[in-house]
Amino acid sequence: MDEGDGPLLRFASDLRALRDRAGSPPYRQLAVRAHCSAASLSVAAGGRRLPSLAVTLAYVQACGGDVREWQHRWQLLAAELAADTAARRRAQDAGRAPYPGAAAFEAVDAERFFGREALLDRLVGLLDERRLVVVTGPSGVGKSSLVRAGLLARLAGGPAAGVRGVRAAGGGATGDGPPGGGVPGRGAPGGASAHGGHAGRRPGRGIGRGTGAAGTVPVALLTPGERPMEAYTLALARLGQRAGEARGGRGGRAAGVSPAAGVSPAGPVLVVDQGEELHTRCRDAAERARFLDTLVAVAEGRADGPGAHGPGTGGLGADAFGGGGLGEAGTGPAGVGPCRVVLVLRSDQAAALQAEHRGLAAVVRGAVLDVGQPAPDELRRAITEPALRAGCTVEGALLAVLISTAARQPGALPLLSAALLETWRRRSGNALTLAGFQATGGFEGALARTAEALFNGLDPADRERAKAVFLRLGGRPPTGAAGDGARQPVGRREFDDPGVPAVLERLVRARLVVLDRDTVELAHHALPQAWPRLRDWLAEGRETIVEHRRLAEAARSWATADRDPELLYRGGRLEAVRRQVAAGELVPGGVERAFLAAAVRAAAADRRRARRQSLAVAGIAAAGGALLTLASGSRIRRVLRV
Repeated sequence: MDEGDGPLLRFASDLRALRDRAGSPPYRQLAVRAHCSAASLSVAAGGRRLPSLAVTLAYVQACGGDVREWQHRWQLLAAELAADTAARRRAQDAGRAPYPGAAAFEAVDAERFFGREALLDRLVGLLDERRLVVVTGPSGVGKSSLVRAGLLARLAGGPAAGVRGVRAAGGGATGDGPPGGGVPGRGAPGGASAHGGHAGRRPGRGIGRGTGAAGTVPVALLTPGERPMEAYTLALARLGQRAGEARGGRGGRAAGVSPAAGVSPAGPVLVVDQGEELHTRCRDAAERARFLDTLVAVAEGRADGPGAHGPGTGGLGADAFGGGGLGEAGTGPAGVGPCRVVLVLRSDQAAALQAEHRGLAAVVRGAVLDVGQPAPDELRRAITEPALRAGCTVEGALLAVLISTAARQPGALPLLSAALLETWRRRSGNALTLAGFQATGGFEGALARTAEALFNGLDPADRERAKAVFLRLGGRPPTGAAGDGARQPVGRREFDDPGVPAVLERLVRARLVVLDRDTVELAHHALPQAWPRLRDWLAEGRETIVEHRRLAEAARSWATADRDPELLYRGGRLEAVRRQVAAGELVPGGVERAFLAAAVRAAAADRRRARRQSLAVAGIAAAGGALLTLASGSRIRRVLRV
């Protein structure tokens, strides 16, 4: 067999070479070691088709090979062999895929969006009762999916109506959000059946089908971007246009917009998605304040808010609506009536934004919906229901692996959606199988590809910052007994070095890191082993990582104990850490820098105190010597007199 005929043949040839190095045991003997049939092992080394991962690893282990290395090789080969087939199917299956992959769910995706119907009902209930509702949660938990494919689809009367979003200049359309912006089940409520309703609902009352284009609630979607007031003006112009279309479709009835199923007729809805951009992208504090003032004015029904003075100061003026101007309440386009607001933002920014704007904090009190990790049953529906609607089934073994993995990973849900799409493209007949999932490289393969692509796209300075972030997060020991459990989250304050917050945001958008209120952690606990570059970093700097962990723990203990000076480093330990910091081996964070600075000051104070004590002792000794000299001289004189 020519080893150059293709990757599959080379793989099989290397398996045979591994068996030769093990002494060429007969396949029957090898089968006993591998707990696998001799026929399966023989086929694996034949090169006619790719063996399963289980058979490959059994073969390698029986021959004394490196199981981890061969697993990585198998995953790469499986992905390579499946690429052509997936490309052909991608063209054939355009528009038919039951999963959106890494792209965000939108309102048009409602018919393939399942899980967390109860959460959507809670959001709709809040919006019925309150004028401004905040949807918050950690990054990657599905807030945008909940609002876009859940709430907006219901408000807009189903996928056919569609929702167009805007972003301030310098950003893309909201429909082109960052990869992994929405996934099945991640706070992704309101799955619609093929007939348009939730399970147990009458047709026409679910997300999948609403009341039709003529009976929709006018909605507008924006993301703040760098200039939130500009995005606000454009969104409200769109809202006015949609309100006019709705009125025209019913013979010109003013403000009589028929609500979508389950939503009260309380007027149009403005959705501000990715509200954390008010801090992460908008650098103008004054514009941010005007934007929040406007949202609060809308929620409180005030006509004197910043939005009442035209597009330049709030975007609610007549120009924004083609001359329509404000309604009587001063809260929306003329003739539409009061406007409701949904603000979606990451939990790590929610407290800061409310602390910065007391009016916002007062308005949203009691109107906050926290989106958490989906329950196993919600994950099951998110995985199986879209496949069923597409005429496919999900193998039980695959379902068990997906649920067990996604349920215990803080940010595995974006990967779940992407993995499901690739698995569907590699389906066997109409079945999504575990073998197909493994052929994609699984979660680990997707993680490694994403991390490597992001790292290669950074400039040299940001690469060093990213490396420091990954080492800080990945260097902590896992809590699981087998070493594969969760790693303890790291405090957000440890990532406040210049340039690091911006890099952290890029890692969050790539779904590699999860930000919660005060903590940062890896999106997937397998990343330190799945990504070869990070694995090498951790292996090369093991001793430094251990020292860094000790420093971090000492700094936290010192800060917790009200900066007790007795807990500071001293002597040789302090000098050793200072040398590592000077050499760039250790990169201390905010609390650690303060800890080391306090230790250096304390050491300097100790040296000054020691010098003063030495001088005092020397002075006392000199004075004692002088007294002895005087005493001796006096004794000598007395003797001479005698």
